[in-house]
Amino acid sequence: MPSHRILLMRHPETRENMAGVLSGRIDVDLTPRGEEQMRRAIKAVVAWKPDRIWCSPLSRCRSIAEEAAFALGVPCEVHQNLAEINFGSVQGLHMDEVHRMGYDFPWPLDQDGHSIAAPGAESFEDLLARARTVLDDLAPLEGRTACISHGGMSRAILGAVFGTPLSTFWHVTLPNVSSQVLTYGDGHFSLAALALAPEEVARRAKDPSLIGIDTTQNISGSEDK
Repeated sequence: MPSHRILLMRHPETRENMAGVLSGRIDVDLTPRGEEQMRRAIKAVVAWKPDRIWCSPLSRCRSIAEEAAFALGVPCEVHQNLAEINFGSVQGLHMDEVHRMGYDFPWPLDQDGHSIAAPGAESFEDLLARARTVLDDLAPLEGRTACISHGGMSRAILGAVFGTPLSTFWHVTLPNVSSQVLTYGDGHFSLAALALAPEEVARRAKDPSLIGIDTTQNISGSEDK
């Protein structure tokens, strides 16, 4: 049996999400739909009853984490490694502007398979290394941990668990306020659920028979099922 369950939730919808802007490490405003998503997300985290809540330092994540932690009376810790990918010189720019500068995202790969990041930006290799640090920090814990983070970091954590190639790890679709459930036991992480809506998180929390149901598909980027 797993000794640790981790709920990995993406933040609500932001204006930059909808506008095609690479917000990265910038604090940005939620859309009206994002505000409604935030309320749903808080209810889901509270229903899941984690022993602790970790979050990115950015407000679109902290808003969920702090409210849920207050309601539950559990610790809320800000973890810098849960922050979104750093877009460096193209941070805050629309994708059209990024293309005009001669860059692209997701970062393309060179002939040796290394990501080609914009100047000052975090490479995919560095992002995945940061994700592995998060997993190393989670491994010794027991009970339940909720992590409120970003689409990029969530993809990186999944990529680190599965050893997904740089060419494909970004291709996983993770809607705003969707959650992934990871388990840790016997020295390794497993994925128990992928892209759960907040209401599904709450439903599974109330019905233990649903906890172990696998909703995942093959996301390793390999042909093995």
